[in-house]
Amino acid sequence: MDYAAATGRRVSIEYALIKDINDQAGGPTSWPGCWRAGLPHVNLIPLNPTPGSRWTASEPGSMREFEDRLAAGGIPVTVRDTRGSQIDGACGSSPPPPGA
Repeated sequence: MDYAAATGRRVSIEYALIKDINDQAGGPTSWPGCWRAGLPHVNLIPLNPTPGSRWTASEPGSMREFEDRLAAGGIPVTVRDTRGSQIDGACGSSPPPPGA
């Protein structure tokens, strides 16, 4: 967190939640202690669906549980709105690479 100390600006972490991959409620407990000190702000981003992708968005209950776990640990957290999927401009919206 040297950046925050040097600049006085908040650090933001963008975290895309993927169903059954990184949306487990226990996940945040393994994050570095400095995160729990309230230094960075975490933006949780639900993954947007992509036709043909094996990845999908977390269930709303899993997202709430994940958010609650972060907040209980003193980590400022926001769940971002999903926008841009209509133009393939959102997290998870890009088409898979050829042959994937």
